Order: sequence, then C-alpha cells, then structure tokens
Amino acid sequence: MRAVMGASLLGIDMDEQAVRVVELKRRRGLWTCPHCGIAPVAPGVMYEGSVEDVDGLATAVHQAWSSSGSACARVALAMPDATLITQTIRLPAGLPDEQLEILVELEAAQYMPFALEDASLDFCILGPAGSDEIDVLLVIARRAGVQRRLDAVAAAGLHAVVMDSEALALQAAAAQGGWRGLPDGAAYQLAWGLAMHRYAG
Repeated sequence: MRAVMGASLLGIDMDEQAVRVVELKRRRGLWTCPHCGIAPVAPGVMYEGSVEDVDGLATAVHQAWSSSGSACARVALAMPDATLITQTIRLPAGLPDEQLEILVELEAAQYMPFALEDASLDFCILGPAGSDEIDVLLVIARRAGVQRRLDAVAAAGLHAVVMDSEALALQAAAAQGGWRGLPDGAAYQLAWGLAMHRYAG
C-alpha cells in the first residue's frame, strides 16, 4: 500500500505495551508534529509482534488517536521485522509492470515457508545491476498477520494506506531526527518514520 503524497497521514506504532500515533507537517524544510498520542495496550492483546485480540488492539488505537487530537483518519502501519521475509533478487531490466509482477511472484515462491495464497507480497526496485538486470527487494509477510493489523485500525474508524517494515521506518526517522524534540521522543521514533510517508515520493 502507498500513500498519496501531501494528504494528511498518521503514523501508528503498535507493540505489546502501547500504541503511539504521530501526525507531521513539513513547510520549507521544517518538520513539526502538531499531533501525537499514546495509549496502553492491555496484556494479551499482542504477543511477539502478532495481534492476538483485534478488538483489544482497536480500542488502544482509538484511544491513542483520540488523545492525539488529530482529525486525520488515514494511517501508515508497519510489520515487525521478525514477521517478514526479505530477499534481494535479480531480474531482467525493462520488463512491463505486469510481467515484472509475475516474475516477482515466481521468485518469491522459493523463499516462502507457506503457500503463495497465504502471503502478502511487496517489492521495490533498488536499481540497476549491470547493463540488462535490476536488483529488486522482495518483502513477504503472512497475509493473516497483515490483515489483523488492518482489521484493528478499521475497527478503530481509521483507514490504512501504507504498510511498511519497522526497520525501514526507523531508518527514515533516524535520518530525519525530528522525533528527538518530542517529550519521550525515542518512544515515538517508529510512528514518526511512518508519518513521514506523507511526504514520500
């Protein structure tokens, strides 16, 4: 999933202790955080990155959203890296998008310990690899794990438009650094990185 650049967007970080939300604005290169919020997650709602109680997580998401004061309902989420399979693959350059997607699915099958129909796939082109090939980053998750996060935010009245990996969102936030200005800023680093998708493109 990808966000439309410029539209308001909330970054939402979910873990076993809390849900944290961040909304960012950028003007003339200056980043500000007009809205952020946090709410506790009840014991047993999440376990090792997996959502065990969709309704319980939805409650925490809604509380964090409400506490932030934001009216934005479009959100960016992330999957924990322990739940993802990532692999760099090499494919022919210059393929039409439809053919590239078919080849990605064929390559992905050899890295998955579960059936293709149970997988949620995404990929991005990293760049050229020689004169006639490209490197492609393949990301695979169990569809059920992704869906439970989507169901939780939907039950909270929100709409997910981005699904990222935690590592990539943390990397983006670390490079930008604005979260350090928030009280308890380190706790909001992941949500900050996800909220930056508003200006990705």
